[in-house]
Amino acid sequence: MFKDRIVNYYIDKSMEYGHNHLNKKAIDCVDKILFLDKNNARALSFKGLYYAFLFEKEKSFECFSEILKNNPDDVHCYYRKGLACMELEKYEQAINCFKKVLDVDPHHPIVLRYISSCYLYLEEYDLAFNSINDVLKEDMENPELLLSLSLYYDVLEMYDESLNILNKIIEKNPNEDNALLQMAIVYRNQEMYDDALKYIELALNINADCIVSKSIKYNLLAYVGDFEHSLQGFDEISKTYFDGWGVIESYYSYYGESLEVMGKYEDALKVYDEYLEKYPNFPKKMIENMKTDVKKLIKQC
Repeated sequence: MFKDRIVNYYIDKSMEYGHNHLNKKAIDCVDKILFLDKNNARALSFKGLYYAFLFEKEKSFECFSEILKNNPDDVHCYYRKGLACMELEKYEQAINCFKKVLDVDPHHPIVLRYISSCYLYLEEYDLAFNSINDVLKEDMENPELLLSLSLYYDVLEMYDESLNILNKIIEKNPNEDNALLQMAIVYRNQEMYDDALKYIELALNINADCIVSKSIKYNLLAYVGDFEHSLQGFDEISKTYFDGWGVIESYYSYYGESLEVMGKYEDALKVYDEYLEKYPNFPKKMIENMKTDVKKLIKQC
């Protein structure tokens, strides 16, 4: 009983750190559990996930392999390994892991949402739609699946359909921050920056510490011409420590793009170079493409 309390305490603490994109601290927490019980499956699965957020694939997969070696049917392990594979951009492997969860719970809405997202990343649009549509026929009000469907329509640039679905979610739950954030992104994709700002502010009212939402907000401020507050906002983010690769990439991409909007191409180039030099093990493709584009703009000046 005492051991269970220790495990629960450090798991909860690690999740708090993970939520705030402090994955190294999260790993320190689960390591305290593993010091007492080196085969603790919960601790190992969370550790594997936190390593994925740091984009350390080998260390991440080692944790999951250790669990599955002792229990090949551990559904919780497959769930977190699926999340880790998504974070590591191994989408086909993620789908295989999530299907293990569906073998036990065929209508798990969150897992179905993740599978749909994986198919979108793989540009398998029919599979993305089909993975959620059959379940939606039985449960048309499920917010997780509706959110996936809105993302599907957004990727296909069917913006009205996406917004209609998001409005349905928000009408039922005005504090659904994921739907509010997605609403802002859909408006941003249509270059409707004032509307996007409205929804990003609503999302931040619910989750004020979300780095991605903050980055989008300050990017939108650049698009509406409020350069001063845009730069101040990105400077504020730069003073905050976080180590999740996806959040870091979002910060650098939105910051660099904002500098481009302001015509500060050389400064944008420095931002992209900083990311590539500072985080050599992180994915590079998006930032490298942005760097290539801004170098073309510099040549044209």
